[in-house]
Amino acid sequence: MGETGTEDSINFAAKNGNLEIIKYLHELGYKGTEWTITCAAKNGHLEVVKYLHELGYKGDDWTITCAAKNGHLEVVKNLHELGYKGDDWTIYCAAEKGNLEILKYLHEIGYEYYDLTIYSAAKNGHLEIIKYLHEIGYKGDEWTIHCAAMNDHLEILKYLHELGYECYDWTIDCVAENGHLEILKYLHSIGYRVTESTITCAAMNDHLEVVKYLHSLGYKGKKDAVYCAAMNDHLEVVKYLIELGYECDELIFNYARSKGKNAEQLLKVLIDLHSIGYKGTEKAIFHAKLAGYLEAFEYLRSIGHRYS
Repeated sequence: MGETGTEDSINFAAKNGNLEIIKYLHELGYKGTEWTITCAAKNGHLEVVKYLHELGYKGDDWTITCAAKNGHLEVVKNLHELGYKGDDWTIYCAAEKGNLEILKYLHEIGYEYYDLTIYSAAKNGHLEIIKYLHEIGYKGDEWTIHCAAMNDHLEILKYLHELGYECYDWTIDCVAENGHLEILKYLHSIGYRVTESTITCAAMNDHLEVVKYLHSLGYKGKKDAVYCAAMNDHLEVVKYLIELGYECDELIFNYARSKGKNAEQLLKVLIDLHSIGYKGTEKAIFHAKLAGYLEAFEYLRSIGHRYS
């Protein structure tokens, strides 16, 4: 076995907590690397960490952070007792993964808060982490509550709102873009205003239920809502918007042909709507005929269109 292969074997054994394998390889004279102890710490193998330390292995600045990130409190404690130090990124990683007890321990032994920590907790849905950070005096800002809303964490959104946090004016558009209907309902209930762009954001990303909800409240989108849905091949949204009375001219087909993949399917939707009385689709169908689509030509001829 070559030197590199042996180092890899020891690291693999450390990663998997195979203490007896590591002891055996050492008896044969093989050695690992400084990454060996990190492999053990990262995966929570406390006895392996202790053994390697007794042999003189040293980790690096990343060792304790890896243990904190993966929720291995006893390993973190042991490494700290051995003199390992992390930094503000260590406490960030603990918060990011929702490791509350590790976060508490790091705070108790003097680790300092990293500016992005509360953002990460909000983004990843760790309500208890956010509560604890507030208890020890850390505060976020608009981006904190925006992160919660953007990532569909309703309980965190409510908690932060109760504390007085405010979203950006454009947060509601981002929520619609991501299709988070319950978040949208809550933001609307506490006074955030929907704009014409909000419906477009939902339509272009195929969030039909969001579009329906906004229209049920009486909101209207811009003309480009139906175009944006068409160019992204969201045909059910296109159909719904046209049924609501959104304008549909030759531009819709231009968008579908230039950006979308389903111009033929869009044409079928337009023809179906026209055949049941939505005459506003006629210009678009005629434009499809000019673009060489046989189905459009045949349909217009079948209804006696004067330019067919």
